[in-house]
Amino acid sequence: MLDIAIVNGILIDGTGKPGYRADIGIKGDRIVKVGKIEEPAVMNISADQLAVSPGFIDIHSHSDLSSRNFPEMENILRQGVTTQVVGNCGITPGILEGSLGRFIEDIEKRGIGTNLIFLAGQGSIRSKVMGRENRRPTEDELEKMKSILESAIDEGAKGLSTGLEYIPGIFSLTEEIAELAKVAARRGGIYSTHLRSEGDELELAVKEAIEIGRLADIPVQIAHLKTEKKRNWGKSERILQLIDSARVNGTDVNCDVYPYTAYMTSLDFAVQPFDLSAYKNYREALEGLKKTPVDWDLIYISKCDMDGGINGCNVLELARRKGMSPEELALELLNNDDPVRVISFQMSEEDVKNIIAYRHSFIGSDGSGYRKRDEFDRTHPRSFGTFPRILGRYVRELKLLSLEEAISKMTSLPAKKLNISDRGIVKEGAYGDITIFNPDKITDKATYDDPFQYPEGIEYVILNGKIIIDKGIFSDKRAGIVIR
Repeated sequence: MLDIAIVNGILIDGTGKPGYRADIGIKGDRIVKVGKIEEPAVMNISADQLAVSPGFIDIHSHSDLSSRNFPEMENILRQGVTTQVVGNCGITPGILEGSLGRFIEDIEKRGIGTNLIFLAGQGSIRSKVMGRENRRPTEDELEKMKSILESAIDEGAKGLSTGLEYIPGIFSLTEEIAELAKVAARRGGIYSTHLRSEGDELELAVKEAIEIGRLADIPVQIAHLKTEKKRNWGKSERILQLIDSARVNGTDVNCDVYPYTAYMTSLDFAVQPFDLSAYKNYREALEGLKKTPVDWDLIYISKCDMDGGINGCNVLELARRKGMSPEELALELLNNDDPVRVISFQMSEEDVKNIIAYRHSFIGSDGSGYRKRDEFDRTHPRSFGTFPRILGRYVRELKLLSLEEAISKMTSLPAKKLNISDRGIVKEGAYGDITIFNPDKITDKATYDDPFQYPEGIEYVILNGKIIIDKGIFSDKRAGIVIR
């Protein structure tokens, strides 16, 4: 007897081939039958007028950072996501405190809402060895970093990540990163990078990522590819040509993208290259910030512990209300002990569409696990809406992709990149990770004003053979595992 039989659905199996009507049988944590099912099952799911696909894979998530506070990951599962790649942007919890292995052991004891795949963050590794020092590592320090990376891979990491716009990654030269990437390459891992620039120096940053891939002979994943700031809009075509060229020349390069024109970051990062610590007094800092090109009208305060009443406010409008310049307001906020989080509308919709449609791009949220209405007054809607937004807006409404193309970008293609053959596809013998949705109704509901809204149109989510979303109702079963 089967545990679950899914009948009468249109199967979008993840490979990109046209959908077709098929039943799916699950026993234990595996798919055991694809085709016509006649044997009985403990649970029968009628998928009539619904699409049945592999559970989605979010190739760029930060849910590891929230996994202790929000282990159930309901907002992720409600998007149809069953597997998340974490440890991104050079940041991996556990490495600084002790080891990745101990962190994984701790969250496994608590239970995990989705499957997690870890990368080892170069920033965390470098901080453990060198702190925040802005210099080349000594030979001994580089060997220590390699050893920590080896241990992290032994404990479950599937590659190396960097955050080259952040301290301490920003201090690392190409050669240093390539030496670490060689360690990951020898172990069959990937190199995922938050580029050194996503704006003015984007082309150079992409070339650096490609060069690291070439030097280390390692697959490259360019994280949340974007062309930020108005003066850089339109550069996406040139950047995608660079990736195509690299692939022709033998370097396996992909990118991921989220379907929004704003990113979320800290205020100090949003005003780079301005650095408050470089100035001796307020007057000098104010003059320095005024010389920094910042589109204040595009920046909104997402979270400010100093004054929660300003959350959601535009920086330029708020400054005018207070009788201040935006630079004066920004300095006031930057002098706050707690980091101020902002949402910055710096990307163009045309560039976003170009990257989504690009044949070698995947979908990644850059989000994380949250509870609906947690302590954050604002977050980015990507944490609640990324995957349904792709299927609702960019597939059904704009017809930028076919349904089959979009599903492959969320399933089999990232799985292949990660060298995983039994997830991201519906076939006999694969794990029972399944998302069932209404292609005519699936849509995101999260907005910048109200980001904590769950999407609509996802009827069932099955994770490792357990039903987590049942006719839209969530059960906190914590059926996820760490995929090593």
